[in-house]
Amino acid sequence: MRLRVAVVYTVEEVGARTDNHHGAEQLSKTNAALIDAISQLGHEAHLVPGDTELLSRLKRLAPDVVFNNCTGIHDKSSQPQVAGMLELSKIPFTGSGQAAHVLALYKPLTKIVLLHAGTPTPGFAVAANADVALPASLCYPVIVKPEHEGSSIGISQKSVVNSEREVREVIRWVISTFKQPALVEEFVVGSEFTVGVLGREEPRILPPIEILFEHKQGFYSHGVKSADAVTTKCPADIDAALLLRIEQVVLGAFRALGCRDYARIDVRVSSDGTPYVIDVNTLPGLEPGYSDFPKAALAAGISYVDLVGRLLGYAGEGRRSATSVSPGTLA
Repeated sequence: MRLRVAVVYTVEEVGARTDNHHGAEQLSKTNAALIDAISQLGHEAHLVPGDTELLSRLKRLAPDVVFNNCTGIHDKSSQPQVAGMLELSKIPFTGSGQAAHVLALYKPLTKIVLLHAGTPTPGFAVAANADVALPASLCYPVIVKPEHEGSSIGISQKSVVNSEREVREVIRWVISTFKQPALVEEFVVGSEFTVGVLGREEPRILPPIEILFEHKQGFYSHGVKSADAVTTKCPADIDAALLLRIEQVVLGAFRALGCRDYARIDVRVSSDGTPYVIDVNTLPGLEPGYSDFPKAALAAGISYVDLVGRLLGYAGEGRRSATSVSPGTLA
């Protein structure tokens, strides 16, 4: 059946802080790739800007399904609002619902839900000001980052610190720069992986991508991402036992937050082989040849067109129900 598909995309505002140096170019490439893939699948594709007029635009277009690729109306913090608007429209759409986006975007909430579900995540504290008392149980080194940002924004080589004096300096900088509390998280010294999850009723784990650093205290900072100054290996060269442990915690995180269709989950593995979830991205990048999620899908034998077709298929399985929107651990 030929579908009318609305591809809802992020509108880059003049002067807005972008997630990486590619900015509008990356957005344009992703939009073009999605339109091309949807057309190859035999459907009718329309680009729809994700702005304050989204609901009225969708009402006029009357699509059969929405491909949600919008990270926010004004900034990243409004990403859940886009999913909320799509839920109000009653039009089937790809990806997670509003609740999952909220839980994944606000990192302290993410960690609370993960801990409640028994999914390993590093110890943490939230600092609304630089003078807040930090738990004595917090183990150094720690990494300090904004409470709700994506694409490693606000994370640099200076974010990992080894003393209380350094912690308070970085907390002060985060609050001043991003106008939001800082998350102080125990830094897991070890290997880092980013892992895609694809599916709805029976989600599958895509081959993990290992982020290769020069030393064990390396990490995926915003500078590293923006400069493409990182080497990756997909599939990761790890033994079956570690792969199974990573898959278990990743699937646990996906289900605990109530994610749907697809997500990309970042994991660090400590020296004793324990995987810790450090971030959940409910709207991972989909630029072919660049973004991690399509690379992992390709390693699993899923072409870009097939990936887009699967996501549309998940959206078309039925209208969003109240139970499917609720995060699994809180239902």
